[in-house]
Amino acid sequence: MALSISALKYNYVTIQHPDQEKKSVDLSSHLLQTEYYENLLSPVITMKMRIRSEFNFVSNLPIRGGEMIAFSAEVGGTTLQFGEIDDKGNITPGTGELYVYKLSDLSTPSQAQDFVLNITSLEYFKNETSRCQFKFKPQTIDQHVKQILGPHVMNVNPDKVLEKNIEKSENTYTFIGNNRKPFYTISWLCPKAIGGGTGQSAAGIENTGGSNDAQGTGTAGFLFYENREGFNFKSIESLVRSTRLDNKNNETNKSIYSYEYRGKGATGNPNNLDENTNIIFYYLNKSTDIRKALAVGQYHSKTIFYDSLAQKFSQIEYKLEKQIGEDSTLGGDDENDDKKLPVPKGLDDNLSRMYSIVSDHGALGVGALGLEASGRDPVDHAKAISRYNALFSQSLNIQVPCNTNLKVGDIINLTFPDVLMGESRDPDSSMSGNYLISRLNHHIQPNANYTSLNLIRDAYGNSTAYPVDTLQSTSQSGLSTQELVDIDNSKYGNSYPEGSFNITK
Repeated sequence: MALSISALKYNYVTIQHPDQEKKSVDLSSHLLQTEYYENLLSPVITMKMRIRSEFNFVSNLPIRGGEMIAFSAEVGGTTLQFGEIDDKGNITPGTGELYVYKLSDLSTPSQAQDFVLNITSLEYFKNETSRCQFKFKPQTIDQHVKQILGPHVMNVNPDKVLEKNIEKSENTYTFIGNNRKPFYTISWLCPKAIGGGTGQSAAGIENTGGSNDAQGTGTAGFLFYENREGFNFKSIESLVRSTRLDNKNNETNKSIYSYEYRGKGATGNPNNLDENTNIIFYYLNKSTDIRKALAVGQYHSKTIFYDSLAQKFSQIEYKLEKQIGEDSTLGGDDENDDKKLPVPKGLDDNLSRMYSIVSDHGALGVGALGLEASGRDPVDHAKAISRYNALFSQSLNIQVPCNTNLKVGDIINLTFPDVLMGESRDPDSSMSGNYLISRLNHHIQPNANYTSLNLIRDAYGNSTAYPVDTLQSTSQSGLSTQELVDIDNSKYGNSYPEGSFNITK
């Protein structure tokens, strides 16, 4: 094992013109740095390579866009690879290679050519040249996603659409493509999909006694994104539960990574492998925003639903916090509090947003008489918006030594110190805990390899649903002001000795 910041080896960095008869070119000796990006809200991955060479690659290769890129680098014992090369050094198409979509920042400093290759996956181009042009018959939404990614629309390489990464949705739905682009269509389907295991009824509502009143049950909301494993279509609930105990084998998901913040300057010793788990820098850029939560109806909302076939109105209330299970958050509140999500006292007693929806009976010719509805949950607006907003309610940026095994959609465990009297004593029980990787950037450069992460979560502290060992804070409390001053003076001395500022005993 090597220190991730400094250990770097390029196995190959190859660019090849789309014309297969032309020879590939090795860029590894001309590569200054690489930036690799993944985003939980992006259907494609991207990469940037800064090249500097005395040879005029741009004109002589030439580089015009659409060139294939094969990349393989070993960083601190982990490998980041896209595409494969054969014995002659040529790129083998269909092996996960990336493609140049733009050349930028071209300059010629000191008789050398300096430029940036902007790179993305092949599916970006396929999305721009494909359309959903037919009616999608009633089936679960995950089947729609597979159909769109499959031969009928995009014809994505099956190796990038793994069965384990496409989660089954519980509800069926039918719709018309309306000539939309594939990625737009899948993103449009995400908030309409309901994950399995929510325990809700098919309609997602529960009668509360009144003929026109009901209670929304379960949650909704999927995310569609690409990481280094390929394409993913997963519910929010499955993402936040991905480190729970396995019910059959009673074993934990061992893929979780743990990092600890040990203070500024704790990273820099090239011989200390423990630094691979250091948090180099962190910044909390977003916490729970009550104003936004109220605006979107996160705590309490009501949907006025009109059944166009029966010509009846229904009022359906929805409270997200009541629909969240014990293992469905990334954090955990105090043991004496039965709330699973942070809800300010009293704000979930009164609704803050109302929705109005008309059923689409007869619009799509579903059923024997063509009068059935498309299959949408009457409360999917309220469910999805509430769950999305809760998941993204906290945002934390950190930088760690480069670990190319990390990918968006993974959960990592962080430990931050609880500072008291200028001294770090115990872990901060509120800020420490599990986070979901939302955005990721691998910066790969000789002696400067870092991974920057944007992390999100929906609750504070360590969740009791996760098998991650954490220490409970035993910070001092109940000390008087004079006792606190005496402790400070015993450590650092009296900052204001007798005579300063006319102070006397």
